[in-house]
Amino acid sequence: MTTHPTQLTSAEIACIWTNYMQDSMSKCVLSYFLQTVEDEDIRPLIQWAYDISCTHIEELTTLFQKEQIPLPTGFTDEDVNVNAPRLYTDAFMLNYLSHMTRVGMLGYSGFTS
Repeated sequence: MTTHPTQLTSAEIACIWTNYMQDSMSKCVLSYFLQTVEDEDIRPLIQWAYDISCTHIEELTTLFQKEQIPLPTGFTDEDVNVNAPRLYTDAFMLNYLSHMTRVGMLGYSGFTS
């Protein structure tokens, strides 16, 4: 019997591609938030979300390389100016995290099915 690795389906590739794009965008937004947040009680939450996005990007990059699929460009540090003046309140940042958490959960549940 011949064994060979199972390749990802187009639906699975679409899921990891979408997830990569979402996490690269989140990394950019959250890096800006980390530079401008004033409330020290909110900073650890933003840092936690930033770290999760970075971890996801690393894991997805490994998966793309393993499957020999071109890595999406995604969003990069060139797409955000972390030194821009403060545009958002700390309350907005916290609200953003709450909403994006829900979007992520919805996306992951869809990817699983």
